[in-house]
Amino acid sequence: MVDRRRCLALVPLALFAAGCGSAEPTPIFAAASPRPSTESVPMMEAAAPSGTPFVAADGRELKACGDGECEVLVRTGDQIPNDGGAGPLSVTIQAGKVGLAPASGGMGEAVSGPPGMVHQINRQVIVVVAVQDGDGIIRLSKK
Repeated sequence: MVDRRRCLALVPLALFAAGCGSAEPTPIFAAASPRPSTESVPMMEAAAPSGTPFVAADGRELKACGDGECEVLVRTGDQIPNDGGAGPLSVTIQAGKVGLAPASGGMGEAVSGPPGMVHQINRQVIVVVAVQDGDGIIRLSKK
């Protein structure tokens, strides 16, 4: 026969354990605040599979992004000129993710993600193509 007191004591314990799953911590360079003009797009496959050379169409020529259309190799501390809708961007690379924040340091939208991340700010589409060690490749385009 089942001891009801023992069962009643185990139910809260089981519920407590079910609610203790570890959630992923938010990166330090996660989005500052959601804005109505920001739209997240689902992840895509990374464009640079392992074994392929780690090169970007525009190389390290960050000025190529001035018109909002480019694919560049970036490193932490880079400042990307950009007139494509998201404005100039400051780069951080950490734990296999590329973080991009407004270069002005204002309260604008900041995004971060692993290879394959696609994010849209206003009419600017940002794709993290690849990350390797302390380098990343991002692609900017206008929508």
